Amino acid sequence: MSNQELTINNLIYTIPANSTLAVSRNDQKNYFDQRNYSAGQTIRCVFQTGSKYVNPFDSQLVFKAVLSSEVGANASWAKGSAINLIKNVRVYHKNGTELVNIQNQNVNQLIEDKASKSKDYFDSVGNLAGYDATNTSAGMGTSSIGWRADPLVGGQTEVQIPLSQVAPVFNPEKKLLMPNVLASGLILEIDLATSAECIVRTGGAADVELTIKDIYLNLSCTSLSAMAMGSLNDIASQKLLESSYGDTYTSRITQNANNSVISTSINKAVAQADHITVVELDQSKRNNQSEDEFAFNSDGVSYQFTVGSRQLPSLVFIDGTRQAYAQLLKTYNKYNGSNGTSGLGYINFATYVGAKTTSFSKDQMLAMASLPINSSRSLRYEQKYDNPPNEARTVFIFLHYLKVLSLSLSDVKVDL
Repeated sequence: MSNQELTINNLIYTIPANSTLAVSRNDQKNYFDQRNYSAGQTIRCVFQTGSKYVNPFDSQLVFKAVLSSEVGANASWAKGSAINLIKNVRVYHKNGTELVNIQNQNVNQLIEDKASKSKDYFDSVGNLAGYDATNTSAGMGTSSIGWRADPLVGGQTEVQIPLSQVAPVFNPEKKLLMPNVLASGLILEIDLATSAECIVRTGGAADVELTIKDIYLNLSCTSLSAMAMGSLNDIASQKLLESSYGDTYTSRITQNANNSVISTSINKAVAQADHITVVELDQSKRNNQSEDEFAFNSDGVSYQFTVGSRQLPSLVFIDGTRQAYAQLLKTYNKYNGSNGTSGLGYINFATYVGAKTTSFSKDQMLAMASLPINSSRSLRYEQKYDNPPNEARTVFIFLHYLKVLSLSLSDVKVDL
């Protein structure tokens, strides 16, 4: 910031510029409508941050996971984490405009985490959220760290979920602070998964019940100088501020037993599609606490996406788990080694994940524009099984696309 001039008694004084625009930074607890909830309920929180800017990457959703007593039972988040609880998410601007509405965010975020996070993440931040870094069949590595935030039958365990993984609006593209005109008054609603959906029980004669206690958002808030605030508010009132993030559209279909082909359209029009993921789950595992709802099937399949007349990720079908794994690494820009290494190894991918993916970016290395999807350029997914499965499946399709917000002091405009 340039030096400021102050005129007093016909003399001009030059005031040195501040070395930073931030006056102070501190964590602030933001409470939900209630302190305690049962699994399966809808929870709601209104951001009370006032004029402060929020760093969503240093903020957390914090609560204690409490399980009822059941003799001989043990419980875990299995292949997932406490994010298993976050089933559907909606975020509204203070004027009521819908910013996010994701179905099955727990399934979506599990794939995003395993495909894009490093082993170090699962050893540290992921452990606090409940990911298992030590169990190679369920986790992501062979860390010597043995603790994680597993729910304790007959007890309670604190969980810390990064706010950036709760909803896409808290994970902006340019990794910037959320401006006060967006954060203040923001409404967050979460439909919690049921106890049978989010945890896996071993032993015991009956299901255990999960409740969450003392829930709050721990927000990292920054206060800016009066001059910085004045300049930003002036821009917001005249030229508008912009914030962009990758939102998610969920398509869910039922695949009957012994069907050998999946062929479906994804009915969502977007200006910039980023990437897409497809995973499958046996219907018998859903709402069954003795089974892991987040252990996905990885059959021998071939697949292809079609956008208009363009075939992706290849002109021919991707065939087999090795090609599918290589394609996942390319989708998340890991194959070329320029963005670190994915925590998801091939064995875990082939055994427990089996995601079918493609990127819509014209060039990920150069960050060039992504593809539009509309009525004249529709998106289709085709999959062929080597051997038709003998059980019914639920197929989850997650389309990730860019959403841009234009913010004024009191309003917001959403561009897809």
